[in-house]
Amino acid sequence: MTESRELSRKQFLVGGAVLSAGLTASVTVSASASLAGCSGSDSSSGARSGGAGQASTKRARVTAAKPPSPTVPRDSPNPYLRGNFAPVHSELNTPNLLVRGTIPKELRGRLLRNGPNPIVAPNPAKYHWFLGDGMVHGIELGEGKASYRNRWVRTDQALKSLHEPARLGQPAEVSPAGSAANTSLVAHAGKILALYEVALPTEISTDLETLGRYDMHGALKTVMTAHPKIDPVSGEMLCFGANFLAPPYVAFHTIDRHGKLTRTVDIDIPRPVMMHDFAVTQHHVVFMDLPVVYDLNLFTDHPFPATWKPSAGARLGVLARSGSEKVRWIDIPPCYVFHVANAFERGNTIVMDVVRYSKMFDRDRYGVAEGLGSLHRWTIDLDRGSVADEILDDRGQEFPRIDPRRAGLEHRFSYAVATSESSRGEIGFGGVIKHDHQTKSTTMHQLAASQSAGEAVFVPANATAGQDEGWVLTVVYDAATDGSELLILDAADIAKAPVATVRLPQRVPFGFHGIWVPEA
Repeated sequence: MTESRELSRKQFLVGGAVLSAGLTASVTVSASASLAGCSGSDSSSGARSGGAGQASTKRARVTAAKPPSPTVPRDSPNPYLRGNFAPVHSELNTPNLLVRGTIPKELRGRLLRNGPNPIVAPNPAKYHWFLGDGMVHGIELGEGKASYRNRWVRTDQALKSLHEPARLGQPAEVSPAGSAANTSLVAHAGKILALYEVALPTEISTDLETLGRYDMHGALKTVMTAHPKIDPVSGEMLCFGANFLAPPYVAFHTIDRHGKLTRTVDIDIPRPVMMHDFAVTQHHVVFMDLPVVYDLNLFTDHPFPATWKPSAGARLGVLARSGSEKVRWIDIPPCYVFHVANAFERGNTIVMDVVRYSKMFDRDRYGVAEGLGSLHRWTIDLDRGSVADEILDDRGQEFPRIDPRRAGLEHRFSYAVATSESSRGEIGFGGVIKHDHQTKSTTMHQLAASQSAGEAVFVPANATAGQDEGWVLTVVYDAATDGSELLILDAADIAKAPVATVRLPQRVPFGFHGIWVPEA
């Protein structure tokens, strides 16, 4: 059983990564208890109990068997398996978290965060940060109180690793390797989907129960990007699927506000590239054909089969949302972009804010530590067929976000997490940056040297609030305490002390993306 699973993991790319071979240990959680809470601490994972006020809290307990061999130590030689990149091993239900300050009464809902959290201990020589089984961390806020719950997304592979029964009655997976469901989340048409970009979405509930693969009632026949865009005016969700095995390598989809897939357009590009994100405006979508190219021959000695190939060139492809199926391609200098903050139209130009890297997957064995990304503004002139490049902020940063009500529309503010690079060439995270694109100024929420912020999520105070009238939510890890907290920042004055801080019952490993799901 183990050999066949490892063979398939070596052969196929999943979600912008490769599922790794060489698993050495397993964790068993009983299926009947898998959605119950767990105790507050796990010494092998570095998890911490919830702190003050939790001794009297009653919690159900999951029986978690110890692995037959030790889990990866926190000082693993693989930088993405040590420190706060290392997984946690407990699924918790913890109400009545310790709160310092006051949670705004308008914050009623859940912050959901997704990221890799291997269930079994991978071979450090073959593991990549993009590989681990998806774990969603949920922090529920309301009535001035906070609670925490976390669950692995029960993909087919996760069910096997947890020794839980296979899920029956799901649509067939369109990817031959399956999904880790570890990258991001989207809430649309009454559904919450955990995303991994070369697989079908996985539907979960607000309580983080896995409901199974979702193919839009049989209409979605391709994989789906981890970065769909929701039009705040029409309610449509726009997305694409990037296939790595055979052309057409990209397919663009439009899903109406009710969740019905209404349009699919095949996009012809010459090679399978790592197209992680794209941009949407009121009338256009923009694809990025950039020179990080998949090469499955790299499996033999790389944890991730992608390579920097500047000779492939770089270009942006503009497609009209009105129904035209012809993409207009415009060349740009070679570079790489993981994430787009937003895009909008000014006359016959498209303005597109991105975190741009000069290269990616070149010399670093893990690909992602190839220098720091900085915030750039690309202005696409549709009359001239040219792209102007302006540096908005040259400091290291990632995970750009905006007010979701401005998606595809001109935005004044954006938020990002400061990044750094250690002397050993490893990435690190710092405080939260707020960009004011009207005044061309930036403000920083500084953290202690031991602290690292996760992606910052803006939540408006109400439906008609201004663009920075609300709060910025970020989960912060503190190496000094080996624990995590939720910081609630006043978006209008992000530099000042948090409005509230919520102590979490265990650390939240560095992950990727999250969303705010307001109370229904």
